[in-house]
Amino acid sequence: MIERFSHSSLQTFKKCPAQFKIRYIDKVRKKDEGIEAFMGKRVHEAIEFLYETVLKGQIPFVDHIVDYYREIWAEHWHNRISRVDSAMKPADYLRTGEECIVRYYRKHQPFHQPIKGNEVELDFFLDENKQYQMKGFIDRLDNLGNGHWEIHDYKTSKRALGQKAADNDEQLALYHFALKQKYKNVEKVDLVWHFLRHGIERRSSRTEEQLVALSNKCQSSIDTIRDFIQKGGAFYPKQSMLCNWCYYWEECSAKDGANPFIGRDR
Repeated sequence: MIERFSHSSLQTFKKCPAQFKIRYIDKVRKKDEGIEAFMGKRVHEAIEFLYETVLKGQIPFVDHIVDYYREIWAEHWHNRISRVDSAMKPADYLRTGEECIVRYYRKHQPFHQPIKGNEVELDFFLDENKQYQMKGFIDRLDNLGNGHWEIHDYKTSKRALGQKAADNDEQLALYHFALKQKYKNVEKVDLVWHFLRHGIERRSSRTEEQLVALSNKCQSSIDTIRDFIQKGGAFYPKQSMLCNWCYYWEECSAKDGANPFIGRDR
């Protein structure tokens, strides 16, 4: 039985029950990752390094942050990184990540944000009886004082969320829910997305009623998954365009062989 769920795992079940089973029940682990995700991780790590340096009382030059980004890119690069967009080469993604970092640095220096922590781990329950456990990570958490907090999320995606999509986003709303369990003085929480390719932010917030409704929705999803597992239900593949980005073709009953849409850089 799965003890802890995450927003990502619940979304995976919604998108494709078969992929959920392969990843979270059968626990098939692969080294494969898309270059978009790879770039995103390295940019996140570079910005985290920036703020960790700031917390030590130093403001690094932007060139220092870019150099760090290049170092961890080279350190983590491997031959199972794939590209769906053949028009973009690895060097193009490397450069795009640099541009994201420089753009963010120039917009937010001299970094006076009241940071509580980077990569803040969350381990929380959706219910008082502790039957529905969740986990997650906040990219950056700020404490503005007087019970006012900000949850920050860095995005390197090509598309930026519109305001309506931000107001309906569930991931950061779940982190708001979790924050109330982790800290005592949580009165107001702002949800902030940084779309680094575009240099724009989206801000949103949730009411207590919205958080309760989200908690109930997630509990219902977990009940469905648990019922599937207990009754030996079939986790059928749900085929869509998302299959083109899936690394589990060899394990999927609806596919045959390796994913032909994925190109590799060796």
